[in-house]
Amino acid sequence: MKPSEKQYRGSLVAATEATLDLFSNRNKTVRETMVARAFLRCLGVEFSEDELVVGPEEPVDISFRETRFQIREMLGERKRHLDLRKQLKRFQEAQSIDDLADPWLDSVPLSFSDVSRDIAKSLSTKASKYGVQACAKLDALVYVNIPGRHLYPLTPKLDPIAAEELHRQGWRSVSMVFIPYSSVLVAYEDCPEFLRNKTGRVRMKWQHPVGWFDPQRER
Repeated sequence: MKPSEKQYRGSLVAATEATLDLFSNRNKTVRETMVARAFLRCLGVEFSEDELVVGPEEPVDISFRETRFQIREMLGERKRHLDLRKQLKRFQEAQSIDDLADPWLDSVPLSFSDVSRDIAKSLSTKASKYGVQACAKLDALVYVNIPGRHLYPLTPKLDPIAAEELHRQGWRSVSMVFIPYSSVLVAYEDCPEFLRNKTGRVRMKWQHPVGWFDPQRER
């Protein structure tokens, strides 16, 4: 490999190692803050960094004003750590620039109705763990992070089975961030007003091509 290609390989190795570190157990609260940040940005809610407060203990992951987020990531069928370690090994052992190229992945639409059903299923374990009484004080936030899928159509049509299941689970509200969109699926009367006011809509209010998860820079 040419020196420039080796340098590029080194940058890919470093980036993958950094990603593995981000998804380690010790960075759980960092990831949860990132998800809350992205959700609020796509929803069009102004905030400051000091308003995103790590919960002192379960079941509250992140507090934002009166919101008490319980955050869950939905990965689909993939095994993220295994995939990242395979990718790291491939980059480390690459002998040519072609070995560094990621395979092209076509994006397949995932409807709002289907994703709502998947969200209800993904939250069931947490709901069983905490119980209806605790869930009634929590705002569930699901980060849909499935490579090769995108939200379409954008009509916010909640699947009836999902609606019934989420009602049974008892969350005060249920929202999702599916980059570049945010949506509030369910919001009951006692949940924060900004969530109730945005229920049943798909929002894309972040006007930048990247940076959904990044900390705000001081002006």
